[in-house]
Amino acid sequence: MITRNVNACIRDIQKHRFQDGSGTQTVVHLKGCPLYCISCPDPEIRNPGVRLVWDPIRARHFEDGRIYSVQEVLELCLDTPDSLGKTAERVLLTGGEALMQHSFVYELLSRLKEREVHTAVETTGYVIQSQFTKLLPLIDHLIFNVKHYEREMHRKITGVYNDLIIENLRNSLNSPSEVEVRLTLIPGLNDRPEDAEGFSRLLQRIGVKQVQLLPFINQAAPSGRQKTPDNASPLSEVEMAAYQDALQSHHMDCS
Repeated sequence: MITRNVNACIRDIQKHRFQDGSGTQTVVHLKGCPLYCISCPDPEIRNPGVRLVWDPIRARHFEDGRIYSVQEVLELCLDTPDSLGKTAERVLLTGGEALMQHSFVYELLSRLKEREVHTAVETTGYVIQSQFTKLLPLIDHLIFNVKHYEREMHRKITGVYNDLIIENLRNSLNSPSEVEVRLTLIPGLNDRPEDAEGFSRLLQRIGVKQVQLLPFINQAAPSGRQKTPDNASPLSEVEMAAYQDALQSHHMDCS
């Protein structure tokens, strides 16, 4: 039973079947983000409302989202049975910053948990602490993207300090949620050996024991404008391995 009529602006809803045959996952891309990351591949998604965006490839305007109710999204998550007659076994909420539309997320996650659907949320952690704490019991798998370990540099590359993010990450480690910490390595911003040491010190102090390293992918926004640092390119396999070794030298497991 839906307790409140809550709506949210959503860019896209996608369904995927896992290759190992373990089930299906619905991915809900919510709009809106309070961060202004200079490396953001899609800054248009920062706006939490529906906008008319120009597509230079198709030479036409399109709406970059749609308003959905909790009931609509719930039905879309559950409406495609697999060969065994089961509906989506997992739902991932991502963004932007999915938790920016926290009232909607709370209602949707509550309904999914009632139906024993596995829930996952991808977040920057920049969410009011009381709201974040309220949502944690409803999240089975929390994917936490950490941008930078140093306070002033974090503000420089995202527009906000990382104090709230660190506190929310610390609290999530004491929750029932499975927490996956991800580091996206961006050339010139957080990819140096000393950055690996800085991340290690911060994460170990909080209580994180394992991280996942992701290579930076240089992308252009739908507008055609480049939204990434000048001359940025992914780390080579050798450079990625060296970064991984640096983390492991500080007793941090990483993949």
